[in-house]
Amino acid sequence: MSEKKTPNTVSDLLLLLEKEGNLRSLARECGVTAGDLKKQLRKWRRELGSTTTRQSKKKSKAIIENDLPLADPTSSPMPKKGSDVMEIWTDGASRGNPGAASVGMVFGQQDSVLLCAWGEVIPNCTNNVAEYTAVVRALEYVENWGIDKVSLRIDSELVTRQLTGQYRVKSEDLIPLYRQVVSLSRKLKFFQVKHVRREENSHADLMANLALDGKLGN
Repeated sequence: MSEKKTPNTVSDLLLLLEKEGNLRSLARECGVTAGDLKKQLRKWRRELGSTTTRQSKKKSKAIIENDLPLADPTSSPMPKKGSDVMEIWTDGASRGNPGAASVGMVFGQQDSVLLCAWGEVIPNCTNNVAEYTAVVRALEYVENWGIDKVSLRIDSELVTRQLTGQYRVKSEDLIPLYRQVVSLSRKLKFFQVKHVRREENSHADLMANLALDGKLGN
């Protein structure tokens, strides 16, 4: 028997329900047929995905239109009012894997607005090294700003699972970077790592690609 995957998002839950073999009892409670319920679940999942994609594109558009300033390593962008948790999206890019590489990150106040963004070219490396380097750079900014609560969003399943202890870090290229992340995160009062889909991380991906294309001027 295959192990059931625990849903982490509403979309995951809808998909799990949609694939459920026996929807009859739930359909009866809703006053519809099992077939109609499955169609409705599929529709809701598509609508939810569409909404998430639109929100992500809106964030990326804000960056392109220079609504977000580039992060200043010496000055915290965190507002004095509202949540004291900084939400960070990070991404690493490698054209060639290994090849020309960069990192991108976007900083925001949790449950509020995006604050600033950053992207920079790094030495040629693999995608995984770039992903880890992005996390390290983001946490270095946080340390400089004196912020001690961080909610991190990453679209790399490997990095997410390694940082949450689900996978061991075996690669000799990644071990030093992993240790840097652990060292920096231990200085925080709160540190959360969450995996997001690629489309939900498009604004950090954009910053990494803008850096590789030489369009950030840093």
